[in-house]
Amino acid sequence: MHTTLGLFPLNTVLVPGAALRLHVFEDRYRQLMSECIARGLPFGVCLDRNGRETGTDLDPSSVGTTAVIEQVKRLPEGRLYISAHGVQRFRIEHLDHSKPYLSAAVALLGEPLGPSQRVSRLQASAQHRFKEYLQALLGVGAGELDDLTLPEDPAASSYVIADALQVGLAAKQRLLEARDATERLRTELQLLLAETQRLRALRTRVAARERSGEPAFGVRFSLN
Repeated sequence: MHTTLGLFPLNTVLVPGAALRLHVFEDRYRQLMSECIARGLPFGVCLDRNGRETGTDLDPSSVGTTAVIEQVKRLPEGRLYISAHGVQRFRIEHLDHSKPYLSAAVALLGEPLGPSQRVSRLQASAQHRFKEYLQALLGVGAGELDDLTLPEDPAASSYVIADALQVGLAAKQRLLEARDATERLRTELQLLLAETQRLRALRTRVAARERSGEPAFGVRFSLN
């Protein structure tokens, strides 16, 4: 399916199902939000490859996610605080620079799962490894996350993990662009394992320094 979207390039990656909060203050994006609110339209969120959110030198990634506005708080001087959530991936086919904000002709993307038996196994493994990752990230014991369950739908599960992973934007964008849930879950399993090991090693080093009386991060102070 093809449609036209106003674009909001950001220094973030929005995935379907994830929450998005925006403080909108630039005139062009205030116009975009006003049009979306008045007409009940979604807008498109793309990672800006230049790492910018303002100015004219914007370079949106080719794959982004539509966002639907849920709540609007109007602030002084015409500023807006927007609460929205990601809905569906899209691929940019043609950029339109005729308006104050970027817009684009886009193709809305489906959510193929990949081979059914493989994706089911990957989803089960991902739930187990995701729990281990959260334990390492939050510094909690296994019992405190016993009730953790991912959605039954493999694509939705893959996006919950993608949103929670504390990794770089390039890695997040690769997850968003994965051709199906099988590919995304397979990549996430690798990231979850690597990040869990890194977090555990970091926690071990910090604990060892605390036992030895050294500052946890190697900071030393002079009395002079």
